[in-house]
Amino acid sequence: MLETQIEAVIGLLVVTIPLVALARRGDVPYPIVLVLGGLALGFIPGLPSVHLDPNLVLLIFLPPLLYWEAITAPTDIMLANLTQIGMLAIGLVLATTIAVAVIAHAVIPNLPWAVAFVLGAIVAPTDELASAPVLERFRIPRHVIAIVEGESLVNDAFSLVLYAAALTAVVTGVVEPLHISVYLIAGPVGALLVGLLAGRIAVAGWRRIKDTDLQSVISLLVPFVSYLPALRIGASGVLGVVATGVYVNRFTPIVVTPATRLRLVGFWETFVFVANALLFLLVGLQLHDIATGVFRQNAWQTVLWATLATNATVILVRFGWVLLTEYLPFVGGSSEHAEPDWKHALIVSWSGLRGAVSLAAALAIPITAAGGTPFPHRELIIFLTFTVIVVTLVGGGLTLPAAIARLKVSDSGREETEDMQRALAGAAKAALARVDALERERRLDPEHAAVLRRRYAQLRESSDRPGDPAVREAARRRSSAEREVIEAERHALIELRERGEIDNTVLRRVLLALDHAHTRIPQ
Repeated sequence: MLETQIEAVIGLLVVTIPLVALARRGDVPYPIVLVLGGLALGFIPGLPSVHLDPNLVLLIFLPPLLYWEAITAPTDIMLANLTQIGMLAIGLVLATTIAVAVIAHAVIPNLPWAVAFVLGAIVAPTDELASAPVLERFRIPRHVIAIVEGESLVNDAFSLVLYAAALTAVVTGVVEPLHISVYLIAGPVGALLVGLLAGRIAVAGWRRIKDTDLQSVISLLVPFVSYLPALRIGASGVLGVVATGVYVNRFTPIVVTPATRLRLVGFWETFVFVANALLFLLVGLQLHDIATGVFRQNAWQTVLWATLATNATVILVRFGWVLLTEYLPFVGGSSEHAEPDWKHALIVSWSGLRGAVSLAAALAIPITAAGGTPFPHRELIIFLTFTVIVVTLVGGGLTLPAAIARLKVSDSGREETEDMQRALAGAAKAALARVDALERERRLDPEHAAVLRRRYAQLRESSDRPGDPAVREAARRRSSAEREVIEAERHALIELRERGEIDNTVLRRVLLALDHAHTRIPQ
């Protein structure tokens, strides 16, 4: 049985390659194609059934995925828009949970209130893992992306706290408002403390250990060191991981060696892509089996109305909430534009995609409730969660480009370009000063100093005059020439290997140095 499951997972990863290639050729966000591809695979007879263990998602996939997203998130811009992010991550999650619970209780016969709130908490949070691959394709204002990413990083934690409270009420049959209130407050506080402690431990380890292999191991363990202890004390593991990622993000450029950073970037980007691809493909693949069971146990009219009502509520509440809060005094707008902008608010509303967190929470619903009775409407709740993921991801992801184009929402990238030029100019200025000092100390011969001085002077000139066409053209010619020189070196190394004059080990080491040099050439 285990071998069959492993073979099925490997087969899905193989299928991922042509699907993602197709998505990129068609300029479609790959999560959409993977979900639709999974749906199509579910109708092929004879394929082995692949069931996604929610504990595997919550324990193996979710912590490292959230950690990397927190590491790479634009935290400075998020802090500048903290009020809006809080209104979405907490206020909107609570509003969505209540609204979905009320509607579901009204349209689904014999649905207990506690179970209705379980459904509401499951579909309330947006998913960073779902929205990032879609948003990164568009040139839209940085603060809009930061708000969406910040919301999805934080709202998972709050929604899972609500989910756990509602689930406890169903399983135990007891509702204790005081206990729930304390849990809602203590859970996030405990998670933040655990996350910051885990971050401090990781930074201390990196300061003392400079071995590349061991520093890499610390990086792999960090998300689990914050996630698991937070769960043990009854806090939010999600929020703990996010707090750890945001904290260590300030120190990794200082305490992690360059060799480790190069290694980890490649590893994390590959892991995030593979995990995302597998999760989204499994979403579509499992929907067929879930739908078959739901329609067997419920009247199709009930399933249809529940599906329409749940999805409509999720979408309308989000649009209404975001557009209204945009115009609230001291809340709407953002630090980067003085007046509220309904176009930006509409894009944020459109970006409310659901993904792996909602899926894992739905699949983690226990089989039995209070007194050992079957959990009421468990299969229907899972099915509704799947439909919300598909509708928001596929529908939102496919229509978002048209919405951005129709609203004429774009970002010239001027501010980001200016920041980049400022950074390059500052680094080049410091390099020139250091070259002068090394030459005065006779630690650098004049010929080599002249070569370095000329290189960094050109870089500073290009950074100081980014708008000068002559400077841009000269920089483009230099970059093209440098790439051709490195390519000539690469071909020469391969010829030496083919003639047997060097072996593969030497070839890989020298190629690695050439690859690093190639990545430093300005585009």
